[in-house]
Amino acid sequence: MRFSQIFIPGLMLLLLLAGPLAAAEPKPIEMVIEPRAIESPILKYRLLPTESELKPGNAVPILLRMPWEQTPFMTKIYPTLHEWDERPLTAPEWATSNGVLPEIFYSEMKRAAFRRDAQWEYPIYEDPSPYMILLPDVQGLRHFLGRGLAARIRYHLSRGELDQAREGILVGLANSRHLAHTPFYVNQGVAMAIQRTMLERTDELISQPNSPNLYWALSALPVSLIELDRAASLEGGIFTMTFPGASDLDHPRDTKEWSKMARQLIEVLELLEEIPAVEKAKEDGSVVDQFLKSLNFGEKSRLSGLIKHARAELPELLKIPPEKVVAMSDDEVGVRWYVHKRLARDQLMSAALVLPPREAWPQLTRVQTETKAMREKTGAKGPYHMDPTAMFIAAWSQQRKVQALRVIEAVRHHLATHEGKLPKTLDEIQNLPIPLDPLTSQPFQWSVEGQSAVLKAPPLPADLIESDSATVQGSVLEYRLRVK
Repeated sequence: MRFSQIFIPGLMLLLLLAGPLAAAEPKPIEMVIEPRAIESPILKYRLLPTESELKPGNAVPILLRMPWEQTPFMTKIYPTLHEWDERPLTAPEWATSNGVLPEIFYSEMKRAAFRRDAQWEYPIYEDPSPYMILLPDVQGLRHFLGRGLAARIRYHLSRGELDQAREGILVGLANSRHLAHTPFYVNQGVAMAIQRTMLERTDELISQPNSPNLYWALSALPVSLIELDRAASLEGGIFTMTFPGASDLDHPRDTKEWSKMARQLIEVLELLEEIPAVEKAKEDGSVVDQFLKSLNFGEKSRLSGLIKHARAELPELLKIPPEKVVAMSDDEVGVRWYVHKRLARDQLMSAALVLPPREAWPQLTRVQTETKAMREKTGAKGPYHMDPTAMFIAAWSQQRKVQALRVIEAVRHHLATHEGKLPKTLDEIQNLPIPLDPLTSQPFQWSVEGQSAVLKAPPLPADLIESDSATVQGSVLEYRLRVK
């Protein structure tokens, strides 16, 4: 079974992380805002269930039952959910949409949102390779909890039913946390996609007449709604779980055993689509021959460069005498070199992903450099299935969005308490903490002209990240506000 059939391949994962924001020229978000003071009690409104509201039970079977309860919806409406994404809230179609999402679906989503646990029971430690675990449920729920729920929220917004719209956002955010409760990068990416959609609906909610001030509701959200640390911890060791010999390279092996191990490594790399799968090479072929056939090269010189690099680098990598490397077969050299480099790279990636941005940027750059060098030496083609910088920026961009919305709500409170006048600087806002941009630890940029203002997130560090990359472009955040 091919990697692309069981897991999200490289390009799809990048699109999942970057989403619709990854355009060449990201568009500013236009918002019309009204003055609105923060009400008392300050946590009158919530965007996640409180601890006391959570009920014992597992949310997963509730969510997984939904597609089987409404067959007509699944066959007729489900494929068209995307059509409601950009439909104006004033469009006549909303009046006859019946909420788009059936009431039974929403009630089940809400029931799941208020469950305390989410146990997905994936056979992570039972399957010989976690890479082989199928995840169609996660992708299907992304459509339900993203576009389906978003359409229902927009239906309520079109009718001025703001409490119902806010509750829908809460249901989406709560269930996205359930999806993130399995430590796969893909699950984290799907959860972030749903969260991004819910925060876009929050933009629309804040823009509505008489919208409640959500400053403290946004402030009460957790620092992160995903579990990137757990995913990094698991995925940093998945290669060893898939290729068990990687943790026991010093076990005595003869030439045939190293050849067998080399063939196993080739199968793993084919599984990961780091090399194209082709007809199996002959049983006694060396790792060089295996790579040669897999990459379909007519010349051996480029591929033999892997062994050349491996023989040159192994003494320093393994801290062993050069003559010991000379005595190794090509298969042993190739396996030892790749495993050492792969484990070092994966562990660095796992460590970097849980650092705060200021500390993470140089480490992520090291990961990118190591990955590029390894792929050049092995002859790998196509996109790498996991771009750690894209995952990192996507995760922190969610926090950036939340903090920017907090600033906007602080501005609305200022308008309500200062005769409708915009603050010339964010420092003028008193008695409310004004957050920094989480990705850069810098203040948000703020400018005012009359009754309009621009709120922008600072650019990412250009010396460490390519400013024109789709990932960076996807993190650009600019609001253009107009006071009504």
